[in-house]
Amino acid sequence: MGAAGASAASLIERCSNRTALVGVIGLGYVGLPLALRFSEAGFRVIGFDIDRAKAEAIASGRSYFLHIPHAAVAAARERGFDATADFSRAASADALIICVPTPLTPSREPDLSFVVNTLESIVPHLRSGQLISLESTTYPGTTEEELRPRIEKRGFKVGEDIFLCF
Repeated sequence: MGAAGASAASLIERCSNRTALVGVIGLGYVGLPLALRFSEAGFRVIGFDIDRAKAEAIASGRSYFLHIPHAAVAAARERGFDATADFSRAASADALIICVPTPLTPSREPDLSFVVNTLESIVPHLRSGQLISLESTTYPGTTEEELRPRIEKRGFKVGEDIFLCF
């Protein structure tokens, strides 16, 4: 098995036995419930958000959404769920799931600025063996057109030493 196969096999094993550290970027209406679900499923989870108040609320075991009880966040904290505005910590995650807003522009075109800005924040901290997933709602091809070139510009070979999915 080549280095890429070994890296992929190691990632698959960590995901299968739930020792992988899952990073969820964007702790809004999609990201926070997703992070909580991964925590409930037994994964170690770190959440990322540019809003420091969200990270502080999670650190206190509090929810900032009416439909998510404080007890759910507190229970996830007890299982090790952490949140931060420090994107350098993305290097520690085995998988990074991008869950940021993708609004429409006034001309009804997708505004990918949140996706692009998020990627620019994490790309300097990516490492071989990681999986990056775009969860944000957008048009088909966004991962290949927007994420892949920026990741490969850093010298990674997608599918060999870093992995993308959507």
